[in-house]
Amino acid sequence: MKIPLDARDTFAGDPNIEVVSALPNWIHLQICTSIGLIEKISVFVRAQLADLPPQVCEELGLAVDELITNSMEHGCRLDNKCVVDFKMIRTARMLLFQVKDGGAGFSMDSMTHAAVNNPPEEPLKHTQQRDEMGLRPGGFGILLVRKIADELIYSELGNEVMLVKYL
Repeated sequence: MKIPLDARDTFAGDPNIEVVSALPNWIHLQICTSIGLIEKISVFVRAQLADLPPQVCEELGLAVDELITNSMEHGCRLDNKCVVDFKMIRTARMLLFQVKDGGAGFSMDSMTHAAVNNPPEEPLKHTQQRDEMGLRPGGFGILLVRKIADELIYSELGNEVMLVKYL
């Protein structure tokens, strides 16, 4: 088994990432909004999951990337003063990832520009809405994360999400 990276060592000297907790079973980071930090967080998270089957590790890494990217891009609107709170909690039987941003939140029902709200018979319906809104191609992230997670739970405000994966 590969030894996971220590959060304090990994992010030492980076003023954009505060390590609140570095316990192997409870990692808590506060991340300044910067798309450039996502790769650094991604490498770290994947190292923490390296003892899992490769496909599970890759899927969870992808899901975490998507959740953090959504928080920075949509929740914080790329405002570098906005902080994304990230927690990874691990037990013998499950992983819990919690991502919270300082944004106003959203309602899943209002996400007509996301594939998650497409009718089954029209899987690409959201692409027209994205085009009309001037948004880049995409909108499949939440749908993908739902397929990876065993449970995906949003707060009432919509600026916080928990992903649960049973091991």
